[in-house]
Amino acid sequence: MNVECPQCGSNEFTKLSLVYAQGFSNLEARSRGWGLIFGSGGADLGFGKFRTKGEIQTRLSQNVSPPRKWSCWKILFWGLIGLMVLEFILGYADSFLRIGGNFNQQLAWFGYSYLGVVAFILCLAFRYNFSVFPRRFRFWNRSFMCRRCGHILRLPTPSDPASRAVIRGVQR
Repeated sequence: MNVECPQCGSNEFTKLSLVYAQGFSNLEARSRGWGLIFGSGGADLGFGKFRTKGEIQTRLSQNVSPPRKWSCWKILFWGLIGLMVLEFILGYADSFLRIGGNFNQQLAWFGYSYLGVVAFILCLAFRYNFSVFPRRFRFWNRSFMCRRCGHILRLPTPSDPASRAVIRGVQR
């Protein structure tokens, strides 16, 4: 199949997953140092050895990274932390302001509505993870980058019925 880049006319492409994987490097470094420390007890001399391990990722690899799933555990965790903090703040404000009425019932309704919002966000996360994410990942997995200009495009596949006309047009 001979496909040309719509921007520069090149026919050399690299799959995005390969560009993404080539952008990682392992880092392992060691260093030694010394320093003078001044405090209330006087001056002191300190020595140390340091070891650094990690992974470096290029900007190009970051730009062509695959789509990620939404973490439901993070939504639950931060939702519950937010509920506790807001309940503490509202209870603290009630003890100083002495708002009349049944504040505990109002606080309970606020908690129920807040948990409803968290549950709605969780439903959105499940919907994204099970319907939107697989389509985006398949699209990313079928995408290629032009080696000359960096344009990203999805090459047509013979199994895709929508792209059969494009393949026939390219083969002529």
